[in-house]
Amino acid sequence: MDRGLIERFEAGGQELADAVAGLTPEEILQQIGPGSWSIQQLVIHLADADSIAIDRMKRVITEEQPLLLYAHESAYVDRLHCDHQSIEDAVELFRIGRRQFAKVLRLLPDESFERAGTHSIVGVVSLADLIETYVDHLTHHLGFLLQKKAALTKQAATDESDHDSI
Repeated sequence: MDRGLIERFEAGGQELADAVAGLTPEEILQQIGPGSWSIQQLVIHLADADSIAIDRMKRVITEEQPLLLYAHESAYVDRLHCDHQSIEDAVELFRIGRRQFAKVLRLLPDESFERAGTHSIVGVVSLADLIETYVDHLTHHLGFLLQKKAALTKQAATDESDHDSI
């Protein structure tokens, strides 16, 4: 496994923090841009997914062929009151979780990254696969988040120009 993935995994915490910096509470709750989730829902999803990911990786490291259960992301967003959670806390949990677990990953011998579990939908996945999946998962969702921020900027510019013409 390319151990550079561990650095990318850890760096994702700061990437998420940087992506939401400066947004107002109103902006993070808007349903804008691509997808149906608000920035708030997207960030809470990332924090939830990472807590599940880290648990999966721990079980792959410590157990023999553990079962890794599927988590329905839309059900989490729909039923866990994302709009009433703290985006700041979610970002901090995400950042700390990645930073803390990267310390563990750096200490593992190379053969540990070949250890695997069986995901209830995907099938057999190695520790290396899981790290890569969650690095890519953040990249995927940061793309949506940045598009949502761009839509907010465009909306603000449009709103401002509407007021200028009055």
